[in-house]
Amino acid sequence: MKKYFFEIPVYRISESVYEKQMDDFLRRKIPTYNGMKEILLSRIKNPGISDTNAMLSGMLSKEFGGPWKYNEIIGYLRLYLYGNQIRIEYWQVQVKKIVKSRKKLFGCKSYKVVDEVAVKDLSKNSEIKVAIEAAIKNCEIKFKKWHLDLHHFNLIKDYVDWVNFVANAK
Repeated sequence: MKKYFFEIPVYRISESVYEKQMDDFLRRKIPTYNGMKEILLSRIKNPGISDTNAMLSGMLSKEFGGPWKYNEIIGYLRLYLYGNQIRIEYWQVQVKKIVKSRKKLFGCKSYKVVDEVAVKDLSKNSEIKVAIEAAIKNCEIKFKKWHLDLHHFNLIKDYVDWVNFVANAK
């Protein structure tokens, strides 16, 4: 029986690349645009005063594609436990070519995106965590063209009682 325990978003590009592309887009559209940092500083120095560049950049940011966090996701890695193995499914947008898009329909691309990783001892947190990290590392190698957002996983991985979680996962 599959015991799903974590999903990792897969992005078309990293946040820094996206922000650079958006900044370039805004510079082409607004001749007096000096970057988001300048707009934020202007708002701090002059609260309550409307800034044309700030209003234009807000509207054009939506035109460019909106915030990176949810709009550049192209797939999800679904981690699950199967017996004593860590396995990963991959769900991806159903398109022929991955490009910047705001219309998405996700479907399962692979029920076994990388080889499963056996957990040597399900009674040790460290062994379970090492197996999960190895499985994710295999995905990073396979998806080197894309950006895996491991931020939340890295925040919690050392604090999860993996043994108890695995024993009680449904």
